[in-house]
Amino acid sequence: MKKRGAIILGLTAFMFSSCIEHEVIPAPIPTVDLNCHFYGEINGAALELTENVLGYYNISTKDQIILAPPDFSSAVYYSKMGSPSIITSVEIGLGSVSWNANVSADPTTVVFNDFMNNYLTPPISNNGVAGFEFIYTDASNREWKSNQMAPSINAPNPDVEFISQTQDSDDSGDYSLFVCHFDCYAYSLNPDSLAILPVPVVHVDSILVQNAVYQGWFKR
Repeated sequence: MKKRGAIILGLTAFMFSSCIEHEVIPAPIPTVDLNCHFYGEINGAALELTENVLGYYNISTKDQIILAPPDFSSAVYYSKMGSPSIITSVEIGLGSVSWNANVSADPTTVVFNDFMNNYLTPPISNNGVAGFEFIYTDASNREWKSNQMAPSINAPNPDVEFISQTQDSDDSGDYSLFVCHFDCYAYSLNPDSLAILPVPVVHVDSILVQNAVYQGWFKR
């Protein structure tokens, strides 16, 4: 009887253990490590924007001009550090990537990556049409933009250099991660210019941006 009881207990334990649902742990989903930071000297005053400090974060956008074949479409990519609670922000743009919009809605990953890898010392270009653009919004909400006609600060060396440019992808998209060094002038229309009477005079103010380092990303 003792042996029969042991067999019964063993079968009961086996049946109980077989009914236990085992937790299935899904495989980890790889994600791109996205980091952002900006430091620069604007007219000699240091400006530093740090991720998750005062709400600052990086966002990537793009401006596309879609043309019908046989013309090629183009895209300018932007990376901006801003905060929902602070007016001051900085933004850089880089373009233009060209591709056949009849083949795909966006440049392929290969076209996107090749452009970013091969354009490490771009010229300053208005609206980023053929190179680099810098946009700065100051604490008074006044916007300042680089201009391709401005004199070079570091001639004959480049004013803009992407010292690091790497590509990565995850379920949220394809990214070009960068660290960009640059120096430039930025310009803004004086808000009192058009109020000067009797003859309006347009006056443009300028600022000098030096030793700027922007770490961020462009999203395809």
